[in-house]
Amino acid sequence: MERKRQENETIWEHIVEDMCTQGQAGGYASDFVSKLRLIEDTGSKLIIEYPSDMPFIWLEMNYSDSIALSASRVLKGTRELEYIEAGSMPEEKAEEPCPAPEEMVKEAPQRRTATRQRSSAAGKMQTQLNADYTFDNYVVGANNQLAYAAAQALVNTQERIFNPLFIYGNSGMGKTHLMHAIGNALRARRENVRVLYVTSEQFTNAYIEAIRKRGDALELFRKKFRKVDVLLIDDVQFMARADKTQEEFFHTFNALFESGKQIVLSADCPASRITRMDDRLKTRFSQGMTVELTAPCYEMRMAILRQKMQRWKTNLLSNEVIEFLARNITQSVRALEGALVRTSTIASFSNSCPSIAFLRTNLADLMVQQAAASGITIADIKQRVANEFGLRVEDLDSRRRLASLAHPRQVAMFLARRHTSCSLQDIGAAFGRDHSTVLHALRNVESKLSSDAALRDMMGRFEEALA
Repeated sequence: MERKRQENETIWEHIVEDMCTQGQAGGYASDFVSKLRLIEDTGSKLIIEYPSDMPFIWLEMNYSDSIALSASRVLKGTRELEYIEAGSMPEEKAEEPCPAPEEMVKEAPQRRTATRQRSSAAGKMQTQLNADYTFDNYVVGANNQLAYAAAQALVNTQERIFNPLFIYGNSGMGKTHLMHAIGNALRARRENVRVLYVTSEQFTNAYIEAIRKRGDALELFRKKFRKVDVLLIDDVQFMARADKTQEEFFHTFNALFESGKQIVLSADCPASRITRMDDRLKTRFSQGMTVELTAPCYEMRMAILRQKMQRWKTNLLSNEVIEFLARNITQSVRALEGALVRTSTIASFSNSCPSIAFLRTNLADLMVQQAAASGITIADIKQRVANEFGLRVEDLDSRRRLASLAHPRQVAMFLARRHTSCSLQDIGAAFGRDHSTVLHALRNVESKLSSDAALRDMMGRFEEALA
């Protein structure tokens, strides 16, 4: 046992050394990675222990890929990564008999998998599926209900009820998660099914490499993509600039379709609107089922945040903070998740819940990106607020200080700060005020939101309209 422990320590030292050589574990990262411990190398998986006070989400988001790459170089082969929290695995005692199977199940430690590739049940083919993306952790709402239902129908029937399934929506809406969930569910439910997930960039690069190598390389490329049962290709719009790749994919699509194999595609827009895409491909992309993913509503953003918190065991964030994130990060699911990762990490390092003022500063880049992407103007916001309160737009610019005007004006300023990239000075000028008046309005509305349910409901309506 001691010898095995020493071997694992040596392997881990080599992995960390490789990470340092690649510039992935220097400085602060060196301290972070040095706290990890290799428990076991099964030959296909590395089981790694991390300290209980270490934020797991930070580990997974920032180091898993680097660890996996270095491990593949050191061990001359790909390994999955599985994490266990320190203290979750009972200490072994040589004098005690081996526990019964049912006791082992009861005492099994809490494990977290950060796998990037899994071996297919149908041989050595790499599926490239992310095991973390499943239907179980996919939050369903009005924005993705049809897409989710279509994905479930595809998984639950042996017949090709629609082929291809074409999923589209803006970046960060959950297309990739849904595609991986389809692949993972199919592999779990159907024995020996051959599933392959790739991005269009990976397909293109593999094709270019096959042409460059010549010989049997092109035939091997075609065999890889045409002998699968399910092919999932993400972001097909990026094929639009590569005519030769489109030609190759056209024949791959036909070969799969004619042999009754399932195709799932994603893009950032409907097939008909992909520019510089061969019309033959557009027609084939549209012949099956097309579903759209849109931005999640406030309630769904709250559900996503709570689901992620539960999964990541994040318990330092207050309801006020979660509501702040859900109200302010409306751009996409990916942006929302990124905000939660950053906020949870800050809370973990300080062992305290960050204040709203602190988050407003530290998440400013996400909020500015969102405002810039929205295309919403102060004039749009004024009109919506005036309609909500039964006022004229000119009333919001009035110099009168009546409460019936001051409150709507402050609400409009608050929304302008959140949904546009305008400075305090610009917002003040739009209402005939200075920046200090705007700052007062922001603080006033923020303080009321925590106790005024009617105001929160109204803000929810504005968020829906402006998202």
